[in-house]
Amino acid sequence: PIEPTMNLRAVLILCFASVTLFSLRGQDAATTATDKEIVEKDSHTLAIEEFFEVMNMKETSDKTIDQMLAMQVQQQPQLASYKDVMTKFLRKYVSYEALKDDMVKLYKKEFTQDEILTMTEFYRTPVGKKAVSKLPTLTAAGAQLGMSRVQANMGELQQAIATREAELKAK
Repeated sequence: PIEPTMNLRAVLILCFASVTLFSLRGQDAATTATDKEIVEKDSHTLAIEEFFEVMNMKETSDKTIDQMLAMQVQQQPQLASYKDVMTKFLRKYVSYEALKDDMVKLYKKEFTQDEILTMTEFYRTPVGKKAVSKLPTLTAAGAQLGMSRVQANMGELQQAIATREAELKAK
């Protein structure tokens, strides 16, 4: 049996790590829209959508989710029974399809149409294509490094929180 808090923690870590894929590409994580506004299909939007296609955003997103889940299950084998549930959840809320309209808005805010066209040109080159193919692995490995560092130093964080808690109580 799995502890509910461990399952929740794993899902939260996976959600964070999956979204990392997008934040590495310029997303302002504090600016996620919850509404389902229709994105205007102007030339800037169409350029961004083409950029997403060249970047293989859908496939990259799916691969990243799968790799994050696989790593999490490898670290915590008791999660294997829940892998399908977590996959369904992540694909529902943090997949390319779920985030696309919001991502278009973010890219529109952060990049001009000319900048998008320049990036698209780069990602059509052999080096750009290689970068796209390596992103899921690099994102997963980066998230794994971060999780390992946090876990390895959790005692330090807990001590710092306890110290602050004591300071606050003393006031």
